[in-house]
Amino acid sequence: MGSLTSQAKRIFKEQGLTPKKWMGQNLLVDHYYLSRIVEAAEIRPGDPVVEIGAGLGVLTEALLANGAKVCALEVDAGFFRVLERKFTETPGVELVHADALKYDFQPLAARLGRLRVVANLPYNISSRLIFMFHEKRDLFHSLSILLQKEVAMRLIAHPGTKDYGMLTVLLGVSAATRILFDIPGRAFYPAPEVTSTLVQLRFPDPPPVPLSDPTLLTRLVKASFAARRKTLRNNLRSFQASGVLAQSVLAAAEDAGIDLDRRGESLSPEEFARFADAIHAKRA
Repeated sequence: MGSLTSQAKRIFKEQGLTPKKWMGQNLLVDHYYLSRIVEAAEIRPGDPVVEIGAGLGVLTEALLANGAKVCALEVDAGFFRVLERKFTETPGVELVHADALKYDFQPLAARLGRLRVVANLPYNISSRLIFMFHEKRDLFHSLSILLQKEVAMRLIAHPGTKDYGMLTVLLGVSAATRILFDIPGRAFYPAPEVTSTLVQLRFPDPPPVPLSDPTLLTRLVKASFAARRKTLRNNLRSFQASGVLAQSVLAAAEDAGIDLDRRGESLSPEEFARFADAIHAKRA
């Protein structure tokens, strides 16, 4: 780990760069964990891989060494200059200076097929990125992503627990989620005060829980978690005002066997899916 840490420090000094804590710039500098990530992602020679937040290109190099063709996104101008210098004459690398939250992945997927993401996601936007991946899941085959451990645990939380939320439900119906292994803070530079976890998400077709209207489910879940302490009956008033008649919701809840005096956090992903399908049927 020492050599990669030294390299990172040298590059920062030479280029006049400083890791930006507010951007979640904690760079993985441990050969052992880099190898484990690439192995866990099951990348075969020639596989196209998208890396988000490429930083100084350490994970990029590990992916290339395993035969991947890498499209590396980096929003930070200083880091992007380093990547350009490092990979200008390296085959198999496509560098993109862009914000992943604003980037249009559609043309890339049209050119390369469903995308495989392998990335040490910036922690400050990791949840927003996962929402984006879910929303555009038809473009993505799999995600092997490093997250702050507490965020990773939310993805597999059980109903009724404090970690259970919108992401848990949406991924519960659309993705196969695996928690693979933890990585200590000392494996990064600068070292964060938190543990990181490698998570693998796959978006199978058909999804684990088929839905009549995925967009309706997202709206239903968002409304149900608007105020965690309130019942579904209270939270869904805003949902009803957005175009779904109150009687439709009441009838759908009865058809789906959902007690509206329960809180949204108590419903499993399957119950939410059943409720959304029942509402869809009433509106059809």
